[in-house]
Amino acid sequence: MKLDPRTWIVDPRKWKLTGRTKTGAYVAFFAFAFVLALRLTFPVEAVKERLILDAGASGIQVKVNDLSPSGLVGFRAREVTVITADGTRIPLDVLDVGLRLWPTLRGHRAFSFDVSLFDGRIAGFTDASKTSAHYLARVSGIDLSRAGAVRAATGLDLAGILSGNLDVTLDPKDPSKSTGKLEFQVKYGAIRGGKIQIPGMEGGLTIPPVKLGAIAVRGEVKAGRADFGTLESKGDDVDIVAEQLFVQLQPRVEYSALSGRARVRPTEAFWRTEQGAPLKSLVDMALASGKGSDGGYGFQIFGTLGRPQARPMAF
Repeated sequence: MKLDPRTWIVDPRKWKLTGRTKTGAYVAFFAFAFVLALRLTFPVEAVKERLILDAGASGIQVKVNDLSPSGLVGFRAREVTVITADGTRIPLDVLDVGLRLWPTLRGHRAFSFDVSLFDGRIAGFTDASKTSAHYLARVSGIDLSRAGAVRAATGLDLAGILSGNLDVTLDPKDPSKSTGKLEFQVKYGAIRGGKIQIPGMEGGLTIPPVKLGAIAVRGEVKAGRADFGTLESKGDDVDIVAEQLFVQLQPRVEYSALSGRARVRPTEAFWRTEQGAPLKSLVDMALASGKGSDGGYGFQIFGTLGRPQARPMAF
């Protein structure tokens, strides 16, 4: 049986759209035309100015060397520098931000983002309505040794590779309605030096290089509080375990109150090292009020998420 090629061609005069098919075609054409128009007329310079102004209103400076359209409706910024209120510089190699169309059409402020920084990547999206803000992020390969913001917050020069996930919904008007989960891991964790402030100890306590090993952090956000059921580190030099650690969420997250306790137990092998041996007597004296029967030191954790603090406390 032979097929006539002429039967393969559909006569355009026979194309007829009726009912829902016709409505769907109009909607699809409108959506395509709308997206295409946005892509071709995307106001890159206006976005750059708005980004700088909005950041400035929060006390943050943003410098962008190169900005260009990206994706259907979005932009790509290269060589971005974020300078916090305390002068900490955070360099971003590449920042991709895209508008999420359907949530935006519902009146939400919704964006996807993909950031390359500190040899790693943070990707996810935000979706903010009048009543809540949903944040989802996946973190991979962040080199903590390059993170100046961590040094500024803790006073410690940290090292390690950070990865993990965050999925939280925050209610800016009523933080007690905030919910979510987070889970992070650090491989090859270490303290390369630094100083922590101890109440009553002038000048703080100098910390030598310490191998922390693998660090695991898991938390749940419920009733406006982030409870960390797991926060522990087991390394060659020291074991660290945090208990009853939580963050009472506030509309500005960096000012959220931090509370809990932690136990730090250096290993006998660490006390015999060149760095640890000279410190043992000094640490015993400085942290006498927090020393436990197992040779570990207890701390009460307090302050804010942006400025954590600790004081010796036996438990």
